[in-house]
Amino acid sequence: MTEIIIDDVYPKGSVYPMILNFQNGYTTDNFANQECILAENSVTNNKTLATEIDGLVYAGDEENEGLGKTFILARNKSTGKVRLIESGVVNVKPILKFDLNATHLQLETSHLELSRKFGSKKQKQRMEQREKLKVNIETVTEQMQNVTQEVTEENLDLSTYNNINNDDFYIPHINRTAEKVEHVYEIDKILSEEQYEKIHSELEGKDYTSDMIPLIKSMIYKKTLSPKLIVLAVYANSLLYLYTMMVKDITKKSFVACSTSVTLNNIILSNFLSMSHSKRTRPAPFKDKSLCHAIVFLLLINNLKLELESLCDALKLTPNTATLKVRVTGASVITSGNKKIVQLKLPLNKTGFKRRSTKF
Repeated sequence: MTEIIIDDVYPKGSVYPMILNFQNGYTTDNFANQECILAENSVTNNKTLATEIDGLVYAGDEENEGLGKTFILARNKSTGKVRLIESGVVNVKPILKFDLNATHLQLETSHLELSRKFGSKKQKQRMEQREKLKVNIETVTEQMQNVTQEVTEENLDLSTYNNINNDDFYIPHINRTAEKVEHVYEIDKILSEEQYEKIHSELEGKDYTSDMIPLIKSMIYKKTLSPKLIVLAVYANSLLYLYTMMVKDITKKSFVACSTSVTLNNIILSNFLSMSHSKRTRPAPFKDKSLCHAIVFLLLINNLKLELESLCDALKLTPNTATLKVRVTGASVITSGNKKIVQLKLPLNKTGFKRRSTKF
């Protein structure tokens, strides 16, 4: 073997040769010179080489020289000098690009045609049903945008749904900063003066106590009530009647919440029921609203006190359920002797609770 003496060694500089290897083949004697593109990543300093051969793009990254270096041994035939030149190595591979969406569409079309020609009856029905379910996404998106542009809170009447998580939705107007307990619920703010007068005039000459529940009837017989308190008594009785009614009865067009006063009946239907698909209905929050209002009216009629047991017996409620409703009104449940009394007193009951749904 001829002994070779290396005269010069050229390490990598700003420009250095590259050894190009093709992943799936080797160059032949017929290989012609090709232009290459060398790109460098300014962040990682990695170099990428790309070239085009026979209409196919080949590309690859320069190999990392962490474990060794690659050199080219070059000998000048005239002078006999031998040089060792450090170089880089790049393994290039062809870059293939497919239109995946077009290929997928062709496969689906072929599958559909095969099912129509050779599939069973059940298979044909399944494929035809799948074709019917396909929609144009762009068309649907445009339709939804046109619809949502016209939707506003006013058109949907979302005010009720925004307030059902607030305790004030379930009770009449309340003054939580009142210095006297008599001013917490003001009778004149429950109904207007004209409404009181009109409802009372409609009640005159009618036996409005005959259909009252025993709890309210006993309150009326114990003492003489003012016209406004009489109206509130009928109001409370009608709300408790509404509370105990089934939804299927409420949806009937002939349903009447208060048969003794047309004005009061209209107030109840418009404030304690909602409309759905042109029919009256009573969601759970509205049912609780009618009960809480009735409790407040009974407290105003009966000197701000009410026996919890009598309320539970009248509506077939458990003490825990009744106490939960009472708590929303700001009243408290106290023990007097062997009885539990619902009493509105200062400071108001501020015991908070979180609702897991719109019904508490």
